[in-house]
Amino acid sequence: MKIIPAIDIRNGKCVRLFQGDYNQETIYDSNPIVVAQKWESQGAQTLHLVDLDGAKEGRLININSIKEIINVISIPIQVGGGIRSITSIIELIKIGVSKIILGTVAIEDKYLLNKAIDLYGDKIVVSLDSKDGALMKQGWLKKTNKKLLSTVQQLKNSGVRSIIFTDISKDGTMTEPNYKVIQTLISKTNMDLIVAGGVSSIEQIIKLKEMNIDSVIIGKALYEGKINLKEIINYAN
Repeated sequence: MKIIPAIDIRNGKCVRLFQGDYNQETIYDSNPIVVAQKWESQGAQTLHLVDLDGAKEGRLININSIKEIINVISIPIQVGGGIRSITSIIELIKIGVSKIILGTVAIEDKYLLNKAIDLYGDKIVVSLDSKDGALMKQGWLKKTNKKLLSTVQQLKNSGVRSIIFTDISKDGTMTEPNYKVIQTLISKTNMDLIVAGGVSSIEQIIKLKEMNIDSVIIGKALYEGKINLKEIINYAN
């Protein structure tokens, strides 16, 4: 199981939100590049970058920060937030992004999703963000009328091979993942499953590994020093 540190970028800074609320922001570092280098030095094999401004506005905004991070680290990065056009996808691939994370557009624009998969195959990952049972969109700000399991099946039929599941109500809370929904997703699909939201202890990492989760994205618990990256990577391996 792979442990993936999250770097959420807003206004050029490394931040974390509480339950996806843009009004509940904590700034952890003014320089995301330094943070990326820190996680790489501690053994991270991949980084998860989110353009929070982009997610809110529906277009790439922190592209310069993403480029700078790519230029100074040697491990792959996956990027999400505001990627809603083929042009943006191509731009990110050209600058060296390893995997493209699609959110809103993947569940609203079937043509674009199919085109992206045709072009880049397993470099395309779809993020499904749930809150109180509803799938959210546009940076977690708006509800959709989509159901999680039926959407997963549609994505699978479209050729999507990897999904990220985030329980927004858990995100930034350092409580625990939503094991019930995670187990349901495991039983209903054979796609690669990446879990995010609420992971805050080695015990949780062990449990997720026993559930055969492919990767876990961790944010606030790392920044708050609740868990040690080197240590949990050893457990995950």
